Amino acid sequence: MPDGSPRKPDHASSPTPPTKPRFVNLVSPGRLDMEFFCEVAKGLLSFSLFGQTENRTAQGRTIDETFAAFSLAVPQDTDASREALERIRELGVRAVRIDCSEETSADALIPLLEGLQAAGVAVLLHLVQPLSQAGEMPEDSAVQAWKQFVERALNVFSAYVEAVEIGTTINRAKWSGYSLAGFLAAWETAYPLVKGYGLTVVGPNVTDFEPQYNAGALGMLKRRGILPDIHSNNMFAERTIEPEALDRKILGETFKRLHGYDLIKKLGMVAWIGRRYGVERHWSTCAFWTLPRIERILANAEDQKADYLVRYYILCVSQGSFERFYWGPLVSRREGLLDDGTGLPEDRSVRDVVSYYRELPGQADQWRRRPSFSAFKTLYARLSGARYLKRLRGGEGLEIHAFEKGSEQFHVVWTKNGALAPSAGIYGAEDLAALSSVSTRDGQRLDELPDYFSESPLYLFWPLSRDIVVKPEAAVLPKMIAARPDPGSRYFAYRSGEWRGTVCARSREQADRLIERFKPDSIGSPVKESTLRQARNVIWSVENPLDPAQALVVKKPVRVAWHKRILDRRKPSKSLRSWNGTSELQRRGIETPKVVAYFEHEDPARVLDNWFICEHAGTHLSARRFFAAYARGEDTVEGFTFEAFARQLIAFIRSVHKRGVYFRDLSGGNVLVRVEKGGKLVFSLIDTARARFSGRRFTRSQRVADLKRLVFKLNPHQQSFCMKTYLEEEGVRFTFRYRLSFKLYAIKASLKRLKRKARKRLCL
Repeated sequence: MPDGSPRKPDHASSPTPPTKPRFVNLVSPGRLDMEFFCEVAKGLLSFSLFGQTENRTAQGRTIDETFAAFSLAVPQDTDASREALERIRELGVRAVRIDCSEETSADALIPLLEGLQAAGVAVLLHLVQPLSQAGEMPEDSAVQAWKQFVERALNVFSAYVEAVEIGTTINRAKWSGYSLAGFLAAWETAYPLVKGYGLTVVGPNVTDFEPQYNAGALGMLKRRGILPDIHSNNMFAERTIEPEALDRKILGETFKRLHGYDLIKKLGMVAWIGRRYGVERHWSTCAFWTLPRIERILANAEDQKADYLVRYYILCVSQGSFERFYWGPLVSRREGLLDDGTGLPEDRSVRDVVSYYRELPGQADQWRRRPSFSAFKTLYARLSGARYLKRLRGGEGLEIHAFEKGSEQFHVVWTKNGALAPSAGIYGAEDLAALSSVSTRDGQRLDELPDYFSESPLYLFWPLSRDIVVKPEAAVLPKMIAARPDPGSRYFAYRSGEWRGTVCARSREQADRLIERFKPDSIGSPVKESTLRQARNVIWSVENPLDPAQALVVKKPVRVAWHKRILDRRKPSKSLRSWNGTSELQRRGIETPKVVAYFEHEDPARVLDNWFICEHAGTHLSARRFFAAYARGEDTVEGFTFEAFARQLIAFIRSVHKRGVYFRDLSGGNVLVRVEKGGKLVFSLIDTARARFSGRRFTRSQRVADLKRLVFKLNPHQQSFCMKTYLEEEGVRFTFRYRLSFKLYAIKASLKRLKRKARKRLCL
């Protein structure tokens, strides 16, 4: 057993902590920095960015019962400890990670550890150095304080844990506090102490995909003979998009397909680096998707997070190099499987939870199960002890993974976000008829297989003896976008001869009634009394066949210019574009009449044979009416002054743009207004076919172009007020350049009006 005294840290002098913490000094590198760069070069030298690690999965592998885990923290009281243990028993997991620092109370933590030990749950103890102390490393006083803490922690907790993790997001100096010399001093101090207790050493805890840090840190640790037993990396995927996405941070959005780095390929590379240095085992000790990240773009954040969790784990399991994947906190307002119930923001100003999960927040009786809790529970029950067979489909928006367990085989199927894949286009009729059961992401058993697979994973079960074949042409619908339907609703397919369509309904019986009313033989023509608008498209209201008290709206093209027939021949039909635009707004939680159905002829040359049905907005009031009245000099409209109305409208438009929408047809008539009690205005968007969508905010010039169309009929003073209100949040002035663009747009609009008038005269 080692004497526990630390080696003299391998550094020439004790550096003064920099104003901005940096792990490696790039400006004036010292000897350790140069050693790190050398190890990075050696570690990545034989690796090609565009090859070497293939995008492959590991077939025929049994999944260990500890494959899925999560993080715990010190409970605030016995109720929290008891509730945490009960939730662990409910989930069935066999491994957890607990952060421990100098402020950790042994009296609070030991009852939890005893309960975990009695339940047979393996504990990874993550030793966390205080941020200020880590910044002082490798000063002798800081090293001695760290050594004393590690000795105390091991003396008290070693009997309850299977492994100890050293290192805290080392490539994020603002969270870890470590310089390179400080990290080495911390590792050289703690490593022999942990080994002296016969425990497994895990580290160095690189976060995200930054393989240069894995190579540099492992290379330097190998030189010193203190490699970890298990290589740890917080294997986050594309947290702002979806787990299957290619990593746009490597070479940018434009070139991401050139390197092909998705989650599976990144796992393979990080594991390859570990093996190169002699570390054969790999764990991802923290990864999650925070609700605020989701809410930047998408609605239904908790359901999106649950989908992400299942998809992330299936992809990780399929790769096969990593043994274990710890989700983030069990209890947290932002990341937790359980909501802490406080409704209060957590203080992340100093250290993010990925670096230090200090305590279980909130009161135990207020903890709430999120959809991700049920999704995790179902995933663990299905996959623990199962045998992973094969990735039957991957990439191009459709994922199908095959497993077997006991007397059954099952597939987990999902699409990329916003996509649909017809079940009849993936499996043959005989295989679908042979299904023994179908269950949702959360384990709810369905009476029948839905017509479409979506972004929310489904589990499909068959007898083990059956040979299931996925059709070679299996794919997502290439030009269709679908929002997450309301709870209890789903999408139903329509196909009759050369006609096709999709209906959103709560049951097949309701879908059949909608199809009967709106199918090609029944759609009919609008009457004058019900016609809402007639120009390039005719829009009319009809009675809802499911509820006569409600109205639906039908939109159908009546003319398409000859040049549009040529230019748009590869685009979806006009009605499908309306469906897609409306669905994208629904996905983002932006108010718009919800989709009901669309129908189209499969021949793209028949550009008028398609129609779109949506709910009625319930209001005939639009921003156009307000702006027209203000332009005439009226002081108030519906009780609102121009400034009061404009501020609420601009706040709505700003929120639309923040969610990655460039509307491109933002006229006053396409912004509907509903006045609610308390002087609150609710805005909604219609005529969505031209809109464009992205996972990020569009450029300012594009967003200003939206605003120009909305406000150009106002007088210059009113235009200026709207634009200043919009731009002030970005700290941008409404300069002459913007004013000139408004003048040019007004000229363009005048020319278009003259063109329309000339066309009408020629038609006469």
